[in-house]
Amino acid sequence: MKSLPRPISAFVLAAALLIGSSSPASAFLDKTRFVAHLGVAYFCFHHWVLVPYEHGAFNAGAPHRTVKIIKGGAALLFAVHEVQVAKRIADRSNDPLLHSIALKLAIMGVSFGAIGHELQSGHFNPNDIMQLKGETDGVNSESTAAGAPIHDVPATLPGT
Repeated sequence: MKSLPRPISAFVLAAALLIGSSSPASAFLDKTRFVAHLGVAYFCFHHWVLVPYEHGAFNAGAPHRTVKIIKGGAALLFAVHEVQVAKRIADRSNDPLLHSIALKLAIMGVSFGAIGHELQSGHFNPNDIMQLKGETDGVNSESTAAGAPIHDVPATLPGT
């Protein structure tokens, strides 16, 4: 196979770089990045807060209750960061679906932060957990109304 002459190759490479840099980096794979960050935030909430709560790990007298509550608070505070990153991606995106979800994300991020601080300091209120569940369900409802329902997909990790 014949290769292109050097001047043509250089021109093609320069054109590719120019075209590739014409779209802002913030728009590059915005839905994928959005879903990844929001997925991490939801995992933190679901795995370290909602599931332990539903299994009674936060109830008085439960073994290791205080540790689980504090871990839940720390997980929510990490989730706040992930929600903020997802919101920034949604704000910078040209996608109307991401724009429609952005307001709910802002509300959810504030709640995650406030309740995360409460849990991290060892204070537990069951109504807080139900509020967070309602807000995550609200993001799902908003996404479904916009035509992109969120599905919980179990994934196995190799070697586990």
